[in-house]
Amino acid sequence: MVRRSPGTTLAEMLVVLAVFSTLMVLILGFYIEGSRVTARQEHSSASYRRVLQVLDRVETLLAFSRVYHVQADQVVFSLLPTTSPLALGVPDWGGQARTLVVKRDPAALLVREDGTSRVFLELNPEDEVRFGWPSAGVLEVTASSRPPLRPGEGIPRTVQAARQILLENDEDR
Repeated sequence: MVRRSPGTTLAEMLVVLAVFSTLMVLILGFYIEGSRVTARQEHSSASYRRVLQVLDRVETLLAFSRVYHVQADQVVFSLLPTTSPLALGVPDWGGQARTLVVKRDPAALLVREDGTSRVFLELNPEDEVRFGWPSAGVLEVTASSRPPLRPGEGIPRTVQAARQILLENDEDR
């Protein structure tokens, strides 16, 4: 009978290395795909937060205002006399009518008064803001954002949210 010395053979080592390599390739594949999904979700979450920030700022400004005219890309308004403009984040320009305008290049929301434009909120190039007046006393603000994706990350999903703001001047239109 041939006596074998203690240790492992080359064939045993090759089998163990093949099994280990297969497991590592599978685990690494899951890790890479998980990283891609996480990055895509982070882009989507950042877009959603940006959309909510736009809606919050516009609502804070226009909820304490008298709205006179609404178009898809602008709203003509004036602050109510009891409202402190500084608390809303705009300078005290008096009770005159102002226009909140969506500017495309560079993307921003501007407040215009007497020919003077001031940036109310900077937007990212992929952000959009639209206004609507679905019924008397209700102003609808829709904000959307499409996060930029790198090649190979799939199709970018547009994040969109709308908010209806109840106005105190429901008899005006």
